[in-house]
This record gives sequence, C-alpha cells and structure tokens, in this order.
Amino acid sequence: METKVLKKYPFQVFMMTATFLIMMTLPILMSYLIDNILGSDDMNALIRWFAITFGLSAVGILFKFYFCEYTPVKLGIKNTFRLQERSASDILRMNQSLYAQKDKGYYYNVCSNSCASYGDLHEEIHLRMVSCILYIFSILAVITYVDVFFGIFFLVYGAVLIVISLNSAKPLYTMQKVVLPTQDKYLGGIRNIIENKAGINAIHTERYFEKEYAKYVGDYERFVLRYRFFEYFCSYLPDIINQIFGVAYLFIAAILVFRGNISAGVLLMGYQYLGYFSSPISGVCGILMRYRSNRIHIERVDELTKDAEKPNELTPYQTETESVFTARDLDFYKGSQPEDFLYHIQHMEIRKNGLYVIKGENGSGKSMLMNLILGNITPQNCKGSFRVSKDIGHNTFLTYPIFTVDGDFEDNLYEKPKVEHLIRMLNIDFEDKEITSNPVNLSYGQQQKLALYRVFASDTPIFFLDEPLSNLDAETQEKVLAYIKSLKGSKTILVVMHSSELDDAADDIILIKDHQASMIKTGA
Repeated sequence: METKVLKKYPFQVFMMTATFLIMMTLPILMSYLIDNILGSDDMNALIRWFAITFGLSAVGILFKFYFCEYTPVKLGIKNTFRLQERSASDILRMNQSLYAQKDKGYYYNVCSNSCASYGDLHEEIHLRMVSCILYIFSILAVITYVDVFFGIFFLVYGAVLIVISLNSAKPLYTMQKVVLPTQDKYLGGIRNIIENKAGINAIHTERYFEKEYAKYVGDYERFVLRYRFFEYFCSYLPDIINQIFGVAYLFIAAILVFRGNISAGVLLMGYQYLGYFSSPISGVCGILMRYRSNRIHIERVDELTKDAEKPNELTPYQTETESVFTARDLDFYKGSQPEDFLYHIQHMEIRKNGLYVIKGENGSGKSMLMNLILGNITPQNCKGSFRVSKDIGHNTFLTYPIFTVDGDFEDNLYEKPKVEHLIRMLNIDFEDKEITSNPVNLSYGQQQKLALYRVFASDTPIFFLDEPLSNLDAETQEKVLAYIKSLKGSKTILVVMHSSELDDAADDIILIKDHQASMIKTGA
C-alpha cells in the first residue's frame, strides 16, 4: 500500500482497543457473581455488582457500535472516495500515449472496484487488524494468568484457526488475479452501450451489442458464483473450528472443576473468553485473506499513481528549437508490427507561428501525425529521427467526440473566458440552452461551434485543429476560415483539411499519399 493519500488511525485504534478491554471485564464480573456473590446473602454486593456490570455493558455497547462498527465503515467509505479522487487526478495527469495502452474498462474498474477494495483494506489493516492483535494478546495475558493450561490451549486453538483459515484462502487470490481481465471486459461492454447508445440505435445494431454484452456477463457471472462459494466456505471454516474447540474446552474445564483445580465461575469465564478469542483471530485471518485475494486491486491503484508520475514519452525527443516539429528520414508506424506502417517522412519542419495544412485520404494518418507531435501515441514505434519543441505542451487540440457536462453554456466552457467576438464569429445562438452530458438538444453544428470556441478561447501558442469545418453551415465556415487566417503569424496552427480553402494562406501543405508524407508548398 504505497499511496500517501490515506493516513493511519492511532486514535481510532486506541478507542477500539479500549472497547475490547471494557468487554473483557464482563466475563470476570460474571465469574465473580457465580463464585463470590451467589453463595452469600449480601444483597448490597449484588446491587453493586449490577450497577457496575450494567454501566460497563452500556458503555461497551455504545463504544462497540460507534468505534467498532460504524467508525471502520465510515473510514472505508472516506478512503474509497479519497482514492477515487486521486485516481481521477492520476488519469488526467498521465501522458496520453501511456493511457491509451489500456482499455477504458480497465480504468472504470480501477476507479470503482479497485479503489473500493483498496479503501476498505487500508482501514482493515491499519485499524481492525492492529486492534484485533492487541485484543488477542490481552486475552492471552488474562487467560494465562488465570491458568497456564488455558493459555496453552488458547495458543493451540489460535494456531490451528490461523493455519486453516489462511490456507483455505489461496484459491481466492488466484481467482481474483485471473478474472480481472474478464471483469474489465464486463465493465467495458456496458460502457460501450451507455456511451454509444445513440449510434447503436441509429444503425439498428441493438441485438449485436446485446449478444456481445451477454457473453461478457456470462463469463463474469460464472466467476462470481465460484468466487462467492469459496469466499463463504472460507468464512464458515472458523465457525466449525470454534464449535470443535468449544466442546473440547468445556470437557477439559469440567474435569478441572471436578478435581477442584478451578471454580465453575472460572470455567464460564474461560468459555466466554474462548468465544471472544475466536472473533479477533477470525477477524485477522479474514483481513489477511481479503488482502491476499484483493492485492491485485491494490497493485492496480498504486500502478496508476506510478504511471501518472512517469515523464511524457516525448521528453527524450524534446529540444530547444525554433521549430515545433522536425523530422528527417522517419518511418512512422501506428503499432509495433510491419503491417502497421503508415508513411515515410523524408524531411519535415513545422516552424513556430506558421500555418500548416495536413491533407490526405481518409485513414492515411493525418490525425496520427498530430498525435505523434503531441505525444498522444508512443514514439517508440517510429524509426528515424525527429525532434519536438519543449513548448509543445502549451497547446490546445480540437478533437472528437466533443464532451459536455450537465449545465448551461458557461458551465460547458470549462472556465474558459467568455469572449463576445468569438461568440459572434461562431454564430453561437444557444447561450440560453441547458446542456446535458449527452447533448441531444445540441445539433452537430452547435457541438462543433462549442468545441471550436473552447479552442479559440484558450490562451495557448499552438492550435491543433482536426477538421474544424465539420458540420458547420457555410456562413460559419467562412468566418472560421477568416479567423484562422487572422491568427497566422501569432500562433502555430496545424489544420487537418479535406478542402482547399486554406491552401493559399498556408505556409506549407503536408500531403500524405502513397505512404509518403511530403511538404509540397514552401511559404515565403
């Protein structure tokens, strides 16, 4: 457990242990009642015993509810939310090329199941287990003081309980580690349906996605049933052991009573302590079992934090230069296999404050070039030489799909300034609309305008515009083109275009054709 978000609980450990010690006095008082009070006619002693026992019981019950039942649950919940906040932050800080190596279902799983398991286990290990261990030693100390034989009996009982409980948990850890990819697919399947419902309905492919999701559900359902069987079997084993040793204790203690070695009150006290003793041992074993079976969740959360701290893969390629991007004799691949080859770049230089248009057929790799320059895809698959400016991080990228949140127009600017001339230039006429995270009340053109506004309102020196004219009416297209041209010389702009409206204004046109990326126009 490497995260520094979660803290230890010294006060809660002290109060939980104090509660256990209060409860430990009750068997002693019960023994005193049987051996010292019932055989006398001292009513005053009985009343004093009742007052003390009732008071300690009331305090013990209240403490047990708050410090032993509610507090651990509260801390587990708070831990889960702190970890989810941290994981969301880690995902946002992670460099895009590293993030893209895993499916979204993986990250859903980390932020939900893994954070919840981690949060609960952190509380259990640093609060429940510490308190239970102190409780175990307290019981051993008292029972050994009463009778050394009882101390030995309790030690044997505890050792048997620990060995059997921990060994029975091994299948749980193995199953949890093996099944997580299945759980990722299960979560990824429902994510596809939720995120792409409109598109699925539009092309009438509901049945296909239902069948795909049913396969993921079936695989995960079979695992859950097997896992729950072993989980409940492991949790039931301590009860069986308790019953066996409970009967054995009563038999041995009864013989000692017959022989006059101990009193009936001590027998009863020891039996109650035996019940007390099993609870913290079972608790410790259960925590260790859950830790072993859920350690993969802890590893995933910790791995996410480590990944967020890794430097951008572009760092070795960054340099102080007047050019945003330079490449020479570079083979560009979208993956690690030979068939993933996209194109060869003989020579390319994208200078600061220049306007560059990227053109090519669909699927030729226009957007991939932008993502390579941005560091959104791993450069490890490239063969050859390229360099990127250290200022590349100061950019804004027009990308798809557009994302929104529940709220009004200003909420969906994400704290970008409200600039009137941009609103007029983009013909934005939906400032008064309430927008949802699934923006069905915005046309595709309005969504594109909102995305363009976010880019143009950003105070960054570099703009990456991937098909900025998509879904715009003719009037707005003309205004956007004019605005892009007006930025020439003050910002570095890379634009993916299919049409030729920006060709005359461009410093260079990057044409991707026949697996070659060439600069076919050189600006003055």
